[in-house]
Amino acid sequence: MLFSFIMAGRLLLLVLMYSFSKMKAEALLQPKLTVNPPVIWETETVTLDCQTPSSVNVSPCYFRVVRGGPGKSFPCLQTLTGTELLLLVNQSSPAEVKVTCFYLVITSSPDSDASSIIIRPSLPPKLTVNPPVINETDSVTLICQTPSSVPVYQCNFYTLGGGTVNSFSCRQTLTGTKLLSLARQSSSAEVEVTCFYTVKLGEKMYPSPHSDTSSITIRIQKPQMSLTHFQGDQVLFACTLPGSANHDTSCNLYFGEASDPVTTTTIKRKRSSNNQWFCQFYVTIDDLLRRLRVVQQSDASCDYSLGSEPNSLSPRSDGYSLTDIVEKESRMTQTMPTSTMTTAGLTVSRPHAPAPVTPVTSGLTVSRPLASTLVTPVKRTSGWTIGTPSSTGSFISTSLTSVKPASDTSMTPTNPESTGEMTAKTWILKYVAVAVGCGVTVGAVWLVSAFFCNKRRTGENYVDLFV
Repeated sequence: MLFSFIMAGRLLLLVLMYSFSKMKAEALLQPKLTVNPPVIWETETVTLDCQTPSSVNVSPCYFRVVRGGPGKSFPCLQTLTGTELLLLVNQSSPAEVKVTCFYLVITSSPDSDASSIIIRPSLPPKLTVNPPVINETDSVTLICQTPSSVPVYQCNFYTLGGGTVNSFSCRQTLTGTKLLSLARQSSSAEVEVTCFYTVKLGEKMYPSPHSDTSSITIRIQKPQMSLTHFQGDQVLFACTLPGSANHDTSCNLYFGEASDPVTTTTIKRKRSSNNQWFCQFYVTIDDLLRRLRVVQQSDASCDYSLGSEPNSLSPRSDGYSLTDIVEKESRMTQTMPTSTMTTAGLTVSRPHAPAPVTPVTSGLTVSRPLASTLVTPVKRTSGWTIGTPSSTGSFISTSLTSVKPASDTSMTPTNPESTGEMTAKTWILKYVAVAVGCGVTVGAVWLVSAFFCNKRRTGENYVDLFV
């Protein structure tokens, strides 16, 4: 009986103790957990602060990194590295670790709300570039080598000028022109590039540390000079530019090694065949020869600068020899000496074509431009040879010739009638000479033809009109 009483008392005590413990647990307030910073590298640290109610003075606190798992005892204000957190959850970076905390007063308090800590991989990628020196129109291959243990979402290439290339491939090929654009440069330059990769956790992206910097030397190419020669008129120069040119580009034309350009023009369009920009310069033959005499050289070159950066000047193109043009134009000038026309004391100078024919008649000298195909003058006892336009449009040089008998050395008429005739012929010849000298060939032909036709009617023998 006594034993039964003792057992009942013990049972009652246990019930009372259980009820008291339950009441105390229900009365405990939930702590508040803060983490700072919420995103760290593996080698960085995060501070965990488990804030308990002010009415409760407890230490230590307990941190739970696996929901429902055992708690790890730490001071309520604890600092851990990303690596230590990864060891607690037995994971590798990148990872998201969710942490809660609680405290004990006879029994454990409720868990705090969960706080997330993002742990990013601290291993940077390694950047390689090949080749390290290129022309602006060439390409360079960039390889961002990432750690094999990291699930990389994409790679990013970044120039120190601020330009970024996002690519799902960690192997990227870029032209020198593209790199110059990303680096916001235009002239020959050394572009510094780094890379990083990103990892994806949930819907968010997290970047890795940047790689070491790699340098790429980009050389600006020379423009190319070409020309078209319009003999006796002008020369059209064309300056073809490389890829960095744009609609604001201006071009300069030089003769010889002169430092000052002959002329400057802005770019106009692209060639449809190769999609390259180019500039054009028109220079007359007279201006060309004059300027070449000044510099005492016979070559042309060009360069260019971008409108956005007028102080950045490209290298000059290779010199284009103008020797052949100078020789051709000089030969043309030498084969066109000045001819003269003298009548009644008046001398008129005119440009003359090759192999001139200069007839003489009683003190009258007449010369006209001669075509490449000449008509041989025909002489008769007394007559004329008249010049007319050739089939090519140039003038055929002709002569007016009056042939007198050998015995007539004084050119003095023997009777009044003949004197009148000679006077009329002399004045007509003067008018013809002046008309021919002034380039009025058709009028001269009509005038002489009318005079000769009149003489034929009188029975005199004159030379026919030759075309």
